[in-house]
Amino acid sequence: MDINNKRIIITGASSGIGKETLLQFLKYTNVKIFAVDLNKEQIPKHDSVMAFEKDISKPENIESMVDAAKKWMGGIDIFFANAGFAYYEKISTPDWNRIEKIYKTNVFSPIYTLTYLNSVQNEPIFFITTASAMSHLPLPGYALYSATKASVHSFMEAFRYEINSKNHVMVVYPIATRTKFFDTAGNLVPVPFPSQSAETVAKKIISGVKWNRKRVYPSLIFSFIQLLDRFLFIPLKIYQLIEGIKLRTFSTKSK
Repeated sequence: MDINNKRIIITGASSGIGKETLLQFLKYTNVKIFAVDLNKEQIPKHDSVMAFEKDISKPENIESMVDAAKKWMGGIDIFFANAGFAYYEKISTPDWNRIEKIYKTNVFSPIYTLTYLNSVQNEPIFFITTASAMSHLPLPGYALYSATKASVHSFMEAFRYEINSKNHVMVVYPIATRTKFFDTAGNLVPVPFPSQSAETVAKKIISGVKWNRKRVYPSLIFSFIQLLDRFLFIPLKIYQLIEGIKLRTFSTKSK
C-alpha cells in the first residue's frame, strides 16, 4: 500500500507503539491522522493530527469516533486498533469486573471495530491490530493479558476469510516493548526478555503496511525461538518457567 495521502485512525496514540507509529506515518506526504486516547493531551501536536479523547471500550464510543474521524478526514483508509493494557499479577481471587475491564479494551474493542467497519465502510479499509507474542506464548503473571491477545489472534485469523474482499487485516505480534505499558501493568514490573523499543515495532508496522502483510513479527529472536520450539519442544517451556520464578519473586517483594 502507498501510505502517502492516506487517512488514518490510531487508538492508544499518546504513548508507546501507538505514538511511535503515528510519528512514522507523519513522514509520508499529505497523511491525516485521527489520534485517539484516554488522555489526548499526551498525543503529539501536528497540523496533520487531530487529537480525540475517547474510551474505546464501549461500542457507542467506537461508532462516534468513526463518525468524527470521517467528518474530519472525509473517510478512513487505515485503522490501527492499538489501545490495550495489562495486569501483572498472581491471580488469587476471582474478580469478574477486573476480567471484564481488560476484555472490553483488549478484545471487544478491536473485534467490534473491525466488524463495524466491515459492515458500514464502502471504501477499502486496511485494518491493523496489536496482538502480542503472548498470543503464542502465554506467560506467568500475564494470564489475563495473554488470554486477551490469544482471543484477538484467533478471531483475526478466522475473520480475515469472512471480511469483504476489498478489506485487509494485519496483526502485529510484538515482544515486550520498552514503554509505559509496563508501568500500567503494575509497580516495578519486570520486563520479560527479550524486549525491543517502540520505534522498532513502529517501523516494522509501517513496512508491513507498505507490503500488505497479514502478520508482522517485529522480533527475529522470538520468531527463531518459535521455530526452534517446533522441533525441540523445550525452549518455550523453559522460558515460561523462568518467567514464573520472576513472578514469585515479584509477588514476595510486593507484600
